[in-house]
Amino acid sequence: MTQYTSIIEEQKEKLKQERLDNSINFIEVRFAEGKWITEITGYNSGRVVTKYNDKRKKEKIENEI
Repeated sequence: MTQYTSIIEEQKEKLKQERLDNSINFIEVRFAEGKWITEITGYNSGRVVTKYNDKRKKEKIENEI
């Protein structure tokens, strides 16, 4: 069983990073004329996702480090 310890440690690190990537730090929603126009979600890993209510605009993903 000791032959798998490095593989187990690598998997634990991947899971730890995945938990950090999925945990939300903040959510900011901007409104104009009674409707939301942008939603900005910040994650603890430093990733910031900007979603727009306008379907013509794409979702923007940025990494803040």
